[in-house]
Amino acid sequence: MKPSVIIPLSILLSAKALAGTLFYDTDGNAGRVTFYEHGPIDAMVTQSSSAYTIRIYTPHYLNNTPCQKAAIYDENTDKLLSHMEVNGKTLTAELPKGHEYSAKYVEAECAGNTDIVSIYRHKLAPAPKVNLKSNIDAAQWSEGDHLYPGFYQDVNYKAILNIDNSEPDGFCFASSIESNSPIALARRHNNGFYSDVLSFDEAVQYDARTGLIAAQIVCRNTGGTTRVTEIWKIEKDDINLDISTNIN
Repeated sequence: MKPSVIIPLSILLSAKALAGTLFYDTDGNAGRVTFYEHGPIDAMVTQSSSAYTIRIYTPHYLNNTPCQKAAIYDENTDKLLSHMEVNGKTLTAELPKGHEYSAKYVEAECAGNTDIVSIYRHKLAPAPKVNLKSNIDAAQWSEGDHLYPGFYQDVNYKAILNIDNSEPDGFCFASSIESNSPIALARRHNNGFYSDVLSFDEAVQYDARTGLIAAQIVCRNTGGTTRVTEIWKIEKDDINLDISTNIN
């Protein structure tokens, strides 16, 4: 991302009149790194993948504390969400719950190795949105005995998985928790993608001893980590789904 210089301004700092510049993150996307072509710092890097604990790195070759002040704002309303603590080249903040799906930006005042203070903005995406809708059709029940439990011989799983990472650097992975869930992601989903919609329709085998088919999908971006857990419980006269979404 390459922000452009938008608005000149004057800043009063330590009783000195200092000319500054506001550098916007203007390419329309949040992402791990924003590069700056001018000014005292070259980049801002989001190191965290949490909706609540934010960590930003501000690299600089000469100054161990290139930025002096920073805060996080709601991108749509410009409302202040949290002031950031400056610890060397690292900016950190704790955000309250309720802003998980809001686009945000970090605004930092940085002088680098000069007396000129500039304002930098770096976007944070909303936490990934993961929507999974699935269904199981089971047929041909086989009765068990005192050694082996009963089970369905034919089980078919159908699902639609919708992922919105809200940024090109978001990534996801999926894994089975119990039995062999058909939910799977391609290698490209591990390397960064904006959004995708996937469909599944296939036969599945399950462990009759537990009667469970379970999987999880985890997606991470600069705005948080979203974990969706799906658990199907299969019994002779009762097939139930328990699905939950957790954001961190």
